[in-house]
Amino acid sequence: MVEEKIIFKGISAYPGVVYGQVYKWKPHKKKREARTGLSPAETRAELELFKASLKKTELELSSFIQVCSHDPNQKELTEILESQIVFLNDPIFRARVVERMQLSFESANLALETAVSSLYEEFQSIEDPYFRERADHLLDIGKRLEKNLSASEPADPNQNLPLSYILVAKEITPSEMITLDKTRIIGIATDYGGKTGHMAIIARNFGIPTIVGLKNITSHVDDDDYVLLDSVKGEINRFPKFDDIKLYGVQSEFKTPLPTEDTLKQLLTKDGHPFLLKVNIDSLEEVALAAEKGADGIGLVRTEILFIQHKDQKPTEEEQFQIYKQILLRMESKPVNFRVWDIGADKMENGYEESNPFLGNRGIRYLLRHPHFFKEQIRALLRASEYGTMSVMLPMITTLAEILQTKVLWNQCIEELKEQGLEINKSIPFGIMVETPACALNLPFIGKHIDFYSVGTNDLLQYLLAVERNNHTVNDLYNPWQVVFLLLLKNIAEVAKSQKRPVSICGEIGSDPMFTSVLIGLGYRDLSCALPLLKKVRSKVKECSTWKSKLLAEQVIDLAAEERYTEIESLVNQTIG
Repeated sequence: MVEEKIIFKGISAYPGVVYGQVYKWKPHKKKREARTGLSPAETRAELELFKASLKKTELELSSFIQVCSHDPNQKELTEILESQIVFLNDPIFRARVVERMQLSFESANLALETAVSSLYEEFQSIEDPYFRERADHLLDIGKRLEKNLSASEPADPNQNLPLSYILVAKEITPSEMITLDKTRIIGIATDYGGKTGHMAIIARNFGIPTIVGLKNITSHVDDDDYVLLDSVKGEINRFPKFDDIKLYGVQSEFKTPLPTEDTLKQLLTKDGHPFLLKVNIDSLEEVALAAEKGADGIGLVRTEILFIQHKDQKPTEEEQFQIYKQILLRMESKPVNFRVWDIGADKMENGYEESNPFLGNRGIRYLLRHPHFFKEQIRALLRASEYGTMSVMLPMITTLAEILQTKVLWNQCIEELKEQGLEINKSIPFGIMVETPACALNLPFIGKHIDFYSVGTNDLLQYLLAVERNNHTVNDLYNPWQVVFLLLLKNIAEVAKSQKRPVSICGEIGSDPMFTSVLIGLGYRDLSCALPLLKKVRSKVKECSTWKSKLLAEQVIDLAAEERYTEIESLVNQTIG
């Protein structure tokens, strides 16, 4: 009997299409009996056991961080693990567990489970998105601590696994994912998770086609089943037919290809229009990969990375200068666009307690309120500018005054360096991030004061729609196909063209091949994408004709006006050229 194919729909976290064998993740199970009514002597023994588990867990996380730190593709994962160590050492967390052991006479594993569950619920109820996003860290920490309460060592998770498989699970924690051999995993499918959750970060880091939020896929597949995972469409095909699978194999970019003659040529659209495709980077180590993959430059250097490298104190001007200099030298003559510190909200902490950090003291607002700190970075950038093709842009701009105030500081720094005997003769392009509706609508009035625009679509979309992009409760509303967003992107491109100002996109949609043709149709000829997606976006650009893309963009806007989003995705996926 031939099985009828069954389609399960979820959320695409990293694009790709793979056909392969299923392996269902079997997480570590509790080995100790949960007990209550312990004697004082037993309680003391459980307390010592808990302390030993804390120490062992911190050592494990530190070891994972050390491994990840050598791989620039695992930067986000490293940040998650670092934040878990912070949680692990949190006195409130530790006190909750100890209190239950001492006052309720519970065994360590029962006290831990209860405390973690209680704290998780409290974090989920906090309005501050910074804490809500990090509630899942507690669950991961709890699992690892519970495992380490056991005297026995868990078996190697890679033992007896297929050489190539699609990993299916309710959820996978970052520390669990690290223990798995990623070269064997061709796809990932999970019951839980959203587009901005941990699994999405893990998928991007490792370039593994991934679908999250499938709800109950674990109940419908078994080990050794074969399924078709299409994370371009966000679908699992349970019983695919031959015609469904004959065109597909592994489409993952986990292994970085060497540059080919094709990647070194100037990128052109199908009808011969020049196109710039750059990359976003978070660290010095990623620069070599950008050069290897044939990027046209770096469209976004997130300079906040120095905060992670200098946890105990802010980086000095000299330390900043050395890193900026190395980035420029490694990219040789290719353009490198440095975004000055973007501090606050869901990025780096600004040291303030704010009820709504996304609307608070972030980006350029923070920098102008701390001019001494800001000027150290400006001087470092000016000094490094002699070593390559540099441009600099400002984040979170809403007013002309912010640009003019920054220029005053910029000129002050040039004079200070001149007094020290260093002449800055090179002209450095000075631009802004367009990531607030106020800035986007203000372009006709501020254009003459800057040299270029870079559209930060992540923040622009969330501010335009009044939808916090990391809030899973309303993430269905965070939709880049909204007609007002598309019209605003079109208007930005048109204003930039009328002012003869270069304009690029460095937000998430620049990394999504589904949007490439539409963005070309809206008037963009410069994108900056995530490193693992460079190859896919480059291929998509080559398929696109500018005139066909313009027609496609017009059709998409018409459908978006009627909120026919499923039809938009179908149209975009079917359109070639």
